[in-house]
Amino acid sequence: MTDKLQCENPEEHYELHMCQLKAKEMHERIEQLYKDPKYVCAFCGTKVNRAENLCSPKPL
Repeated sequence: MTDKLQCENPEEHYELHMCQLKAKEMHERIEQLYKDPKYVCAFCGTKVNRAENLCSPKPL
């Protein structure tokens, strides 16, 4: 068992995930995703409005 949680399928959509957007410093895109959040990442707790931008999305 690992202590660090990771995305289950990063090769499928990793460029859309918040963790990748933050690493690439795509601030404008990130700001848009934070508006009116509907999903939360079960791994990191990030809240956004599109499930496809999270590693493990759960509805709020």
